[in-house]
Amino acid sequence: MLHLYLSPHLDDAVLSCGGTIAAQVAAGEPVCVVTLFAGDPSPGPLSPFAVELHQRWGLDEAPGAGRRAEDARALNLLGATAVHLPFPDAIYRVGPDGVPLYPSREAIFGPPHPVEARLVDELAQALAALNLPSQIRIYVPLGVGQHGDHLLARRAAERWQPRGGACWYYEEYPYAESPDQVMAALGQGAWREQRVPLTPAHLEAKLAAIACYISQISSLFADLTEMRERVRAHAARLAQGQGYAERFYRIG
Repeated sequence: MLHLYLSPHLDDAVLSCGGTIAAQVAAGEPVCVVTLFAGDPSPGPLSPFAVELHQRWGLDEAPGAGRRAEDARALNLLGATAVHLPFPDAIYRVGPDGVPLYPSREAIFGPPHPVEARLVDELAQALAALNLPSQIRIYVPLGVGQHGDHLLARRAAERWQPRGGACWYYEEYPYAESPDQVMAALGQGAWREQRVPLTPAHLEAKLAAIACYISQISSLFADLTEMRERVRAHAARLAQGQGYAERFYRIG
């Protein structure tokens, strides 16, 4: 059975599920991570917000290629296959009038912009075009933190979900450090919780893979040391005193 992870951005699946990916690969199971919003921006000026992020990332003239290379290194380290779809990140997308749809950090959180209603269909069609095997388990972002791209990824996955493809929803890290944000994402649905135990080796593989996304560390953590401490502490909390774990949800 293929394990297919849908990652909104070039780091989400590893940040949230890297230990489980390491465990599956170690067990000889094929793993593929499809990043939906991995494309380059359209030609033209960027918003001040996007320019600010590029400066923080330190990826020079080709930030898209740099981030894809980071993802390839991380997933190669874990032993998973990387697939990058060409849709641009929210920070690059513009409306019909050329005005940025998400011009600030605040704008990227919450419901996607109304003009992007067709984007869900486009994402679902791109996933269907991958011609994946029938025996598949799909890992979908739950929407913890309410990032618009995460919500779009979830809607696209649910629209596309192939026959026989069971969906597991993962809680996105680091937003999942907040129990309130996890509960808000779950809402009132009838969910079944699934905790996946991790060995210390699985967790160390996850930490090493996260460290490959060096351009993103300063946006999420003070430094690599804090990253390792926080990720390790979160995995320990999820294991409830039984080592380390990651947590998923299933409907019904």
